[in-house]
Order: sequence, then C-alpha cells, then structure tokens
Amino acid sequence: MKDTILTSTGKLQKRFLPAIYFDTSVLVDYWMTEGMEMPETEVDKLMKKNELPHLQVVKDILRSEKRISKVVEIRKKLLFEKVKVTPVVSPFSLLELMEWQAEAAFKQIASEASGTMLIQKKSKKQIGDYLKKALELREAEIKEQEGKKPGVSTGLEILMSETWLNRSFVEVHGLQGLLQVNIVNFHLPVSKVWEEPSVYAYLQLGIADIMHILLAQHLGCQYIASFDSDFARVKDIIGEETGISVLTSPEEILDIL
Repeated sequence: MKDTILTSTGKLQKRFLPAIYFDTSVLVDYWMTEGMEMPETEVDKLMKKNELPHLQVVKDILRSEKRISKVVEIRKKLLFEKVKVTPVVSPFSLLELMEWQAEAAFKQIASEASGTMLIQKKSKKQIGDYLKKALELREAEIKEQEGKKPGVSTGLEILMSETWLNRSFVEVHGLQGLLQVNIVNFHLPVSKVWEEPSVYAYLQLGIADIMHILLAQHLGCQYIASFDSDFARVKDIIGEETGISVLTSPEEILDIL
C-alpha cells in the first residue's frame, strides 16, 4: 500500500506494486464480509448458542457460498499478509457503495418492521422516496432538539446511522486494506467518446461499467476486478483496447495478490 502514490497527473505511480481497480460489485462483497476474516471468539460462540436455530442455519448456508468464502480469503490476504498488488477504490465506486448500503439497510430494517414481502416489492425509486422522507424528518428533529441536552438516541437517529455509511467505520473496518484514491485531471471530451468507449457502449456495457474502465485506465491500473457478468463477456475487448487485465472471480484476484 505505501509503495504507491498518486501523482499530479492523476495516475498511480508504482514504486514496487502494480494496482488493481475494484469496481462496485467487488467492493460490495468486500464490505459485506467485514469481520468474517477474524477468528471466532468465545463471545461469538456464546452468542451463537443463544441464537435462533433457523438464523444460524441461514448464516452457515451463506458462509458456505463459494464466492463469499473466497472474498473472505481476499480480506485475510490484504489485511494480514504481504501482497504483490495494491487494490484501489475510486470515489465513483464509493458513491455506488453508499447507494447500495442505503437501499439494502433500509430494506432489511423495513422487512423487520412491516414484513419482507411488502418491502421487497418496492422499487429503487420508492425506496429513495422513503429515505428522503426519513432524511426530512431527521433534519426537522435536529432543529427541534437545538439547545437541548443530548438524550437517548431517537428512532430517526438510529435509522439514519444504519442506512448512511459511517466514514470512520468504512476506513478503519469495512474497506480496510483498500487504497481510496482521488480522481484528478480526468477528462472525457466528445472526441474520446467516439474512440474506445464507443466499443463498450455498442457491446451493451452500462455507463457505470464504462466509467469504471475509464477510471482504471486513467489511474494506470494493471488490473480491474469485477463480478459483473458484463465484464466477463467483454474482458478480451477491454484487454485489447486498454492493456488492462480483467479479473472476474475471487480466485483470479487471489492468484495475482
């Protein structure tokens, strides 16, 4: 990690380590597996004994999923071992993670409050409307509490803390082991659009995926990692156009770490 710096041109200058760009699909899995890289403690074992049996069954099933277990291995390697590449995260990926976290956390809380089937039928726009209402209510609550002594956390305060990413937690725990980089001097003129990016659009890559490729290229990354099936479909084209190797599975990421 310390062997890579960001130059004034916006590119990552490698001293010893090449860089691998994590897109949002990889970032979300990395975020979800936070804590799973740690060995089980006596407290964990005690809590497991007191947990409802069906919940433990679901947890065991989820842990047995191959991709999740491999992402846990990636976390272990990045946190506790010496690696050969620097994994980087762009502000674009962070914003998409924030969007995912808000929706996923709200759905989880809402399912406990009103039933899973009801909330699962809601669209992303409807979830956004709910989150906007919660934000407005919280802002009004803060104004109402001005000048008063802090008391017990309110329901709105807890809801906001559960659905909004906490920067300190992200940096110290959730995304520990990843290098968050600034994007500077990035330009996308119209003339550029008619060149390499037009191929990706033609092959039905979405704008978010195209942006990840362009940012990885701008940063000078040697690899880009994505679990999105669209990347697997066009990985050869990306390699030909940019020289960047596309990694589409946890195993491929582990191989170059």
